[in-house]
Amino acid sequence: MSLLNQVENRDQSSVPVVRMNIQGTDGVGKSTFGASAESPIFIQAEDGLSFIDAPRFPLCNTWNEILDCVESVANEEHNYKTVVLDTTDRASSLCQQHACEQNGWKSIETPGFGKGFTAEKEYWQKLLDGLDFCIRKGINVILLSHVQEKTFNDPEREPYDRWTMRCPKGVNALIKDWVDFNFFASYETNTVKEGSNKARAVSFGNRALFTKFAAAYDAKSRIELPDKIDFSWESFYTHYTAALSNKSNTQDIVKEAV
Repeated sequence: MSLLNQVENRDQSSVPVVRMNIQGTDGVGKSTFGASAESPIFIQAEDGLSFIDAPRFPLCNTWNEILDCVESVANEEHNYKTVVLDTTDRASSLCQQHACEQNGWKSIETPGFGKGFTAEKEYWQKLLDGLDFCIRKGINVILLSHVQEKTFNDPEREPYDRWTMRCPKGVNALIKDWVDFNFFASYETNTVKEGSNKARAVSFGNRALFTKFAAAYDAKSRIELPDKIDFSWESFYTHYTAALSNKSNTQDIVKEAV
């Protein structure tokens, strides 16, 4: 059969499921965001849901337990519409423990030459492959990630500090490539400078999702969204469906013109 006979087009009447990573500082509300998504189920790599009412698997203490949770969501019958992994950095710690146990290493750096971190990436790829099955089943996937300040050595200018995910660099890159939306969640902050005094930061407690790359953090969106939106699932989904509608309308206009 010709491959051309297998070409598919997206059904523009449907809304594609979401493949997303939310990165942000401690306590900004990442878990609350995930719990507000459509019919969520949490995979707990850490115990962060004490004050949040949301369905969750038992706390995972090993990497294989995380994989078992993903397999259950992907293969069993249920009514959940969103799976949330909380958090990628804690999952990464469990992954490193697993790699060390499987290979008899004292630490992930024991084999040298980055081989331990390469093994970790391979294990993570298997996890993402499992989450791909969830996507194909029509289930949203939300990854939650803590961040840390790290100096970035820009080849074109002086080094500067920026927020980066806490996972090892290779895993960070793997996650950022895999998701369609990689957002940075933070409190909106302004700097105020009075006379010759040093500038000070002022925040009024408003939280936002930043959707595009900036010097201070990584972010991306595969469709055109506002640079900043309210930090809530409802706000994201409203902008998401509106962007899909605008894209479909633009394509229809182009077809009519042709």
